[in-house]
Amino acid sequence: MLLHTVLVSRLLIISPYVLGVFLLQAFVAVYLLEFVNYLQHHGLVRQDGERANASHAWESRHRWSRWTLLELPLHPSHHLKSSTHYQRLDAHDESPQLPSGYYIMFWTALIPPLFHYRMKKSYELFKQQTS
Repeated sequence: MLLHTVLVSRLLIISPYVLGVFLLQAFVAVYLLEFVNYLQHHGLVRQDGERANASHAWESRHRWSRWTLLELPLHPSHHLKSSTHYQRLDAHDESPQLPSGYYIMFWTALIPPLFHYRMKKSYELFKQQTS
């Protein structure tokens, strides 16, 4: 924390422009992190004390998303064993599937009615398959 304070104070002294760019990139980084977290867990509920399993996170098997995001779309593997290296993440049939890849879902989520409609349809399909 002290290092962070020193860094920000030096940036403010050196250049307000540099500080602005730094804060903008920090905002974008946090926004993207939370946005992806939202996509990965939207609408899925885990009861108190329930152990995390593959059905608690959305999965996407779309090749482009998997290759460019280093297997991030295989997030349910993280719920099963968080220490698994990204090269060894596996797809799980018991995981709900996103209706599209991450890139399409990113833009779809910016239109909430469309996003909720698509996610609800995918969740209903998932429930039909698991029951």
